[in-house]
Formats: sequence, C-alpha cells, structure tokens
Amino acid sequence: MEYTKENLKGLSLVEIKQICKKYGLRRTGSKTVLINSIVKYTTEPEVTVSLPTEYKPSPGKKVVGVIMGDTEKSNQLGKLREKNKVKTLYYSMGVHYYEVDKEFKFM
Repeated sequence: MEYTKENLKGLSLVEIKQICKKYGLRRTGSKTVLINSIVKYTTEPEVTVSLPTEYKPSPGKKVVGVIMGDTEKSNQLGKLREKNKVKTLYYSMGVHYYEVDKEFKFM
C-alpha cells in the first residue's frame, strides 16, 4: 500500500507506530519523522529503463521495466502475455524488461 503524508497526518501516533512496526521501520521520533519514513518506504521507486543503444522499440511500442517481486505489475503483464501482446526483452539487476503498446499503463 502507498501512503501519503496527508492521509497519515490524520492518524494517531499509535496508529503510525503500528504501521512502522508492520514494515520493520524504527518507531522512535516525532510524528513527522515517522510519517516521512513510511512514505519513503512505501513509495515505489522509479524504474529507469536502460536500453542498449542498438535496440529500437518497434513502431507503436515502448519498453517498461518491472522490479522483481512486484506481483501486481507482473500479473498484469502476464495476462497480456497470454494474449501475445507483450514481448519479453531481458532481465538485468532485478528488473524484467518488456515491450508493450505505447498506450499501455499499469493500473
């Protein structure tokens, strides 16, 4: 789950500490410090797609990267792969790369 500072500010300190415990984060410090630590931990990191210079996506296609262990995105791509709408490109440093339609967006 992704938390925002706004929705966490409405919670009590006890509730925030419970969330920290759930994620294995430290539970000491001010409410603001704990909120920042939760937001940083639960925000998805940006995946940078690094393509070999000789690779050019097919017309109307783009390349997306999925971090290993991201089951929601993997399942979404798996359903498209069953319909032959996804091309598996390669795996590098914990990220699987796929070629998809330009209009594709993760839900």
